[in-house]
Amino acid sequence: MDAEIAFLDKHDVSLFLDVGANTGQTGQTLRKAGYRGRIASFEPIGACYQKLAAAAARDPLWQVRHTGVGATDGRARIGVSENLVSSSILAATDALIAIHDPVRYTRHEEIALTRLDTVFDGIAGPDDIVHLKIDTQGFERFVIEGATGVLERIGSVRMEVAVSEVYKGEIILPEAITMMSDLGYVVIDSWPAWRHPQTGEVLHFDLLLRRRT
Repeated sequence: MDAEIAFLDKHDVSLFLDVGANTGQTGQTLRKAGYRGRIASFEPIGACYQKLAAAAARDPLWQVRHTGVGATDGRARIGVSENLVSSSILAATDALIAIHDPVRYTRHEEIALTRLDTVFDGIAGPDDIVHLKIDTQGFERFVIEGATGVLERIGSVRMEVAVSEVYKGEIILPEAITMMSDLGYVVIDSWPAWRHPQTGEVLHFDLLLRRRT
């Protein structure tokens, strides 16, 4: 994440969209690193949202929304994993559970879902320099599909992408790079996000992308 923080500072990012905020780990890391811009965090799972809201409660520049983000406005069912951080609207594959059993879903929860297109103007001002972080356990493509009307106003994106499919129907690394390139972004950095606990092989990369100028 150091590369992302350096990017935010270099480009004077004023609004950080935190999609898939969980309990607020990213927002807290940003503040500890000295980021002083606004943060808008989205988290659909009730138990996680409560902790997120508590983390942001004393920060007037950090707003939180109790919703998932996707390609449609409405409702969805999310699988809640034992470890919470691996929860996803998509089904976890048997291969993923075999790698790390706490990924297993213990229940499902009905959640609100929104497109970024729908809420963007209520969060971002016309002069904001916007950075979008997506960490949605395989749901990244749908987040992007729900933001097509505002991508021209989003200068940079960090998204976690799998090397091979571990959530059913997710986009994987080569497809993600092609999709984002077609939408006007170029990869400028990447780093391992999750390694296989036994082999050490990289299972997910974080990609840092910026809009072409």
